Amino acid sequence: MSRMTLTSQENIATVEKYKKEFCQEVEEILSDVFPKKIIELDKLFKSDKLKLSRAAEVREASKASLKEVTDQKAAAVSSPPPAKRRRNDSSHENGEDKMRFGTKVYCNAIVSELIGILKPEIRELIEYCNKIKMWIQLLIPKMEDGNNFGVSIQEETISEVSTFCEFAKVAFDDMSRYFVTRGKVSSKIVKYPHLEDYVQYLTELDEKQFLHIRVFANDLKMIYCCMFDIINKNLEKIKMPRSQMSSNLY
Repeated sequence: MSRMTLTSQENIATVEKYKKEFCQEVEEILSDVFPKKIIELDKLFKSDKLKLSRAAEVREASKASLKEVTDQKAAAVSSPPPAKRRRNDSSHENGEDKMRFGTKVYCNAIVSELIGILKPEIRELIEYCNKIKMWIQLLIPKMEDGNNFGVSIQEETISEVSTFCEFAKVAFDDMSRYFVTRGKVSSKIVKYPHLEDYVQYLTELDEKQFLHIRVFANDLKMIYCCMFDIINKNLEKIKMPRSQMSSNLY
């Protein structure tokens, strides 16, 4: 057996069969799934869930999430002042700690619902992007001198898809960081319920996240549109990069 032979003919045939099935799967995603996704995301963006006027509802939901803090603050104001205690008596401080740790701050119901809708869409987009990149990579022919214009189109398409994929990953991380930031602000509100700035900041944070979600829902639709458009316009060169004379990328 030649030293240049990396594997048996049987294994090569198995890999080639997998490549053929995988390429067929990706082509079906591009032709069937992408158009449906564009329509679905367009309907979501135009739905009542993401209408711009809903920002007022988000602010109200933010205030509702602080109901227990508001109730305890009102009770503390109306209750008589505690009797004087000795300096080494820590029962009062312990009582405050129990009240603080027992206070529940809820998530913003509207923002949480929308994040629950978009996160699966983002995960799905990232998976599709990875499949498309692998599909194009498998279609790149062996290296040769000259006649590489089609290959450059393939590489440029992979680069565009990678950019879309990274954008989706950043949006996914942004949604996770929102909960961390909100948790930190909420802990400040529980600890300092008399400082209205923290309450206002929480409301502003929820409204900003709602607007980010709204914008990204539209971006998600545009990503599917752009990928479908770029690949469809250059499909011949992507599938057969050295089959004919070079043509423009767009």
